[in-house]
Formats: sequence, C-alpha cells, structure tokens
Amino acid sequence: MANARELALQTLTDILVNQAYSNHALNDKIEKNDLTVQDKNFMAELVYGTLQNEQLLNFYAAPFFKGKVKAWVRILIQMTLYQMLFLDGVPEHAAVSEAVAIAKKRGGQFHGKLVNAILREMTRSPLASLDTIEDETQRLAIETSHPLWLIKLWSKQFGQEKTQQMARANNERVKMAIRVNAVRGTREELKQRLQAEGVECKEGYLSEDALIVLKGNPLKTQTFKQGWFYVQDEASMLVARALKPKHHARVLDTCSAPGGKTTHIAEMMRQTGKVYAHDIYEHKLKLIEENVKRLGLTNVVTSLQDATKLNECYDKESFDAILVDAPCSGLGILRRHPEIKLTKKPSDLDEIVKIQENILEAVAPLVKVQGTLVYSTCTVNRKENDKRVEWFLNKHPEFELDQTLVSRLPEVLAAQTKNGMVQLFPGDYQTDGFFIACLKRKA
Repeated sequence: MANARELALQTLTDILVNQAYSNHALNDKIEKNDLTVQDKNFMAELVYGTLQNEQLLNFYAAPFFKGKVKAWVRILIQMTLYQMLFLDGVPEHAAVSEAVAIAKKRGGQFHGKLVNAILREMTRSPLASLDTIEDETQRLAIETSHPLWLIKLWSKQFGQEKTQQMARANNERVKMAIRVNAVRGTREELKQRLQAEGVECKEGYLSEDALIVLKGNPLKTQTFKQGWFYVQDEASMLVARALKPKHHARVLDTCSAPGGKTTHIAEMMRQTGKVYAHDIYEHKLKLIEENVKRLGLTNVVTSLQDATKLNECYDKESFDAILVDAPCSGLGILRRHPEIKLTKKPSDLDEIVKIQENILEAVAPLVKVQGTLVYSTCTVNRKENDKRVEWFLNKHPEFELDQTLVSRLPEVLAAQTKNGMVQLFPGDYQTDGFFIACLKRKA
C-alpha cells in the first residue's frame, strides 16, 4: 500500500517546483497508486492545505532553517507543520516521525537527522507571531497566504472588508457541485439516482440546475457514465442562463474547453440548433468531444480554432448568440487552484487583457442585429472584467449592455447585478469568483 504522506510530498514537489497543476498532479498520483478512500482524502487534505497556507507555513518555518535546504525538505517541513497546526486528528509525534522516515527514505540518514532536528526544535520553541507584522495589508497577505500585490489590488478595487472576506474564503474547502443534464431528466431525478448509488446531495445555493455533493464520489457511478450530469461550479452554471439560447439558435462558444458551458447551452436548446465550440489546443478539444459524447448531445460542432481569428472562419452577423468565456488570470478560482497564488505575477494580468480584447474584436462582427454577446471570466479583477466591457462598448457603439440580465439570474443576485453585469465574489454563495456581462447588438 502506498504511503499517503510520501505521495503528498511528491505531488507538492511537482506543483511547487515543476509548476504542475494541482488537480492534475494530485489525480495522477491517486490513479497510479493503491490507496484507500481514507488515504486519498488525507492526501488531498495535505496537498491542498499546504498549498493554501504555503506563505503562512513558510513564515513560521523560515526561522528554523539554518542555511539552504533542498526544495523537497522545505516542502516536507511545511507539510508536516500544516498537520501540526491545522489537523486535530493527527498526533504531533506521528506527523514528526512520519516526516523523519520519509526524509531518511528519500535523502538518507543526513536528511533524516536534519528534518528531525528542525521539527523537534519547532515543537519546543514558540512560533513567530503574526502580530509582529505591523502593516495590516502585509499581515493579511501572510495570514491568508496571498501575494501582497494581490491583496493591494483587491483592497484598491473592492475595499479592505471585501478583500479580507475573499482571502479567507479562498482557503476554505470546496464541495463538488454538479449540473443536471436537462436532456436526461430533472434535478430531483438525478438526486434520487445518485442516492441509490450511495451519493448524497442537496440542492445548490444559486443555480436551479445544481446539486452539491455531501457524501460519496459521483464520478464513480453509473449515473455519471450514462451522462446524467456534469461537474461545474454554480457560478459557471449561470453563464448559459445569462445567454438564454433559444431553440434552433446558432450559437458560437469561442473558448469552450473543457465544455461545461458549451454542453449547458446545448442542453438548454434541447438538441435543436447548433453550438459551434472551439479551442486552440487539440487535447482540450478532445475533452469537449468526450463530454459531448458522454452527455448524449447531438447539436454541438467542435473545431480547432484560435478565438482571435474566428472572424476569418465565419460570415458577419451569422450567430444569434456568442459566448466569450475569456482566458483570464483565474483569480476567482484560488480555492480550487491555490498554486495560482504562488505563480501569478502582476504583469500576467496585463498580458491576458490583450488576448481578451483580441477575441472580443474578432467576434463582434459575427453577432446578428438583436443578437447576444456574453462575456465572462473566472477572475476577480476589474481590469479584466467591467473595465474590459467598458473598453469594448467605447469601440463598438453598435452594442449596449442588456439590462434584462437580472431577470435571468437568481433573485438573490439582483442587488449586485447592475447594468447588465454581475461580479460574484468568493465567499458570497459558496461559489468561485466569477464575472458575467451580457450585451445586445442594437445595429
């Protein structure tokens, strides 16, 4: 039987040193090793807990490092410290002894003694206090393990209180949300089917299509194989509702991988019309095709295309609706991908804005008069969101914001849906941070 802690260390090293995606690295290790359900859950807890608190753990651990240590040793110390500080069910002595055993196995007696010495000193000495950090912004950044530049950005754009809320929400555990395939049946029917296979769910907070998984793994069920649902965050589910495609419509999804919004749109059209789904990467296009096939949808057409060049592929005014679920900085999905906090730089935000603008420019002429253009991102950054919509409208006076968007979204979002746009923040409704804007072509 594989050792969960050892595999967690390998996974964290892949992420922190080799810049692998957290979900891919974790799933790869789980699939390739014989683990009990309990060990899988423990391993995931170690990986995501250490990643989410990496900066805080480093703040506590740094004073105990005498000189340079190898990256895997630093990560092992952080992972062990996470267990000691955050996991009540793990005895301190067990966490330490397991770490020493892993260090000996991986680096020999020297590293075993080194790790033992560092951890023993940690157990005997008081850890540094966050109160020693006088600057409130810097203290929040370290406490919640967010880069200082991001805390400053959010504080400027949304205020200190909202920034604190978001930063703390980003370190909370995520429950899986799934979207019923309306072509197969109703949400209640899906709930009953999953319950019969040992999976407990409750209705979602926002989306009428959503179930929140409370117990069990729905991905291991026959219900999943038979295409009854798609795993998707509730905020993301609102995009297709905002678009509200009509039956027999012709819809363009510009950046559609892995296919969540594409398939939702197709389901809402009840197998009529066509949804043209594109992505720039072949392996991502295959993901769309696999999901379309599993869900049993017949009205999706996939094609490998660069979204910035779609105006070269289609005639002007040839689509009733277009979705630009734009490439973005991903600052709204830090709960799911905490490694973004460690790798994203301020300059990345400026670079992605150019791509967003190029995509919008390419598809604007393809929208029919009275047609709909929905722009969405999974980020919390005004420069990529409402400021990008403002930029677009200044260049394209033939479009206007659709004030009726509020009628297509949950009533609870009415107060924050303004001028055809809505920004969801992490921590508001147990969802990711997400932005949606709906525009109409008037001429």
